[in-house]
Amino acid sequence: MKKLIKVLVLLLSISLIFSSCSKSSRRINDLTIVQAFAIDENRGKTEIEIQYLNLFANSGSTDQLQGNITDVSESAGDNISSAVFNASKTVSEDIFFGQNKVIVFGLDYAQKNIDEGIEYLLKSYDSRPDVLVSIGIPNAKSIVKSKENGAKIPAENIYSLMKLGEENGHSPAVTVCDLLNLYNDETSDIYLPVLSAENDNAKCEGTAIFSEGKYAALLNESETFGFLLAKNKLRGGILTVEVANIGTVSVDISYSKANKYVEIKNEKPVFCIDISAKLVVTETGKTIKSILSESDYKNIQAACEKQMKKLCVSAVSKCFKNKSDPFMCARYLYMKNTGLYKEMKPVWKSNLEKIEIKTTVTSTLQRINNNTA
Repeated sequence: MKKLIKVLVLLLSISLIFSSCSKSSRRINDLTIVQAFAIDENRGKTEIEIQYLNLFANSGSTDQLQGNITDVSESAGDNISSAVFNASKTVSEDIFFGQNKVIVFGLDYAQKNIDEGIEYLLKSYDSRPDVLVSIGIPNAKSIVKSKENGAKIPAENIYSLMKLGEENGHSPAVTVCDLLNLYNDETSDIYLPVLSAENDNAKCEGTAIFSEGKYAALLNESETFGFLLAKNKLRGGILTVEVANIGTVSVDISYSKANKYVEIKNEKPVFCIDISAKLVVTETGKTIKSILSESDYKNIQAACEKQMKKLCVSAVSKCFKNKSDPFMCARYLYMKNTGLYKEMKPVWKSNLEKIEIKTTVTSTLQRINNNTA
């Protein structure tokens, strides 16, 4: 085969050698190497789609692979395991999940059967801890079937979308390991990023939160930004605020850190979030001829801190109102007051909405160089 195909085969061979899966000893030509995995519910049946490598797809007569080098196969069954088994009837090689990057649950499946999906991730030998998990709307297969602007391996684009989405405040990036850790915690709740397929490309749509393993609510774009801020997952992103006498101001968050803990007030827990951030002004309503004064900078900084606090409180409040604790608030209570934790633990979810939320934001603001043309 051509040079590029040989290189890809060599790289995949090395990856398979170091994989813990028992099928790693098989030749690549004997394996259907999964890149993305979609799980939907339809009329009581579990439907799956697997995006897998096809190194001969769209290859031309040159030394380069042309376009998408994956195919998609679909199947159905009474549960995920049986659907995967049935999928093996439609592909010519054994299905290998050792290189899978993305698992997508359809919204209908997540609302009805998320417990079964997590049980599969927990018990299946095909499951890997570093795979990213998400929810697809209106279904999972639309995400796995998206072409991602003709990418050679669309699953890689979707994986990068979620990783970058978390850093910039668009959606969380949740691995199988993250999901199982929250799911197995008695008082905490899981959350997942939500994706849609728009113009044959995946797009971040927010965050799905759960309560005791059941779908609870969807955090929108701004709530997701505040959610990631409170979770200490935000690494960047743009904050837009309105400032008197200046207009619309856009500020880049170059750094943020959230310190979470619980205080006791009148024998009740107070969930505290202290946020520190570094901000950089990127665009203002004034032109370059209108030099910002020290007072202007102070007003911008105050507006940003107020907005960050508002977004954070809004996200945490929505979670608590929907009896969801993805912040592990109960753990912080345990560290602060074990006796009160034991007292509240049996009725923790029903008391979440009553918990006071206290947020502080401190920041530094980098000035614009007014001498820069």
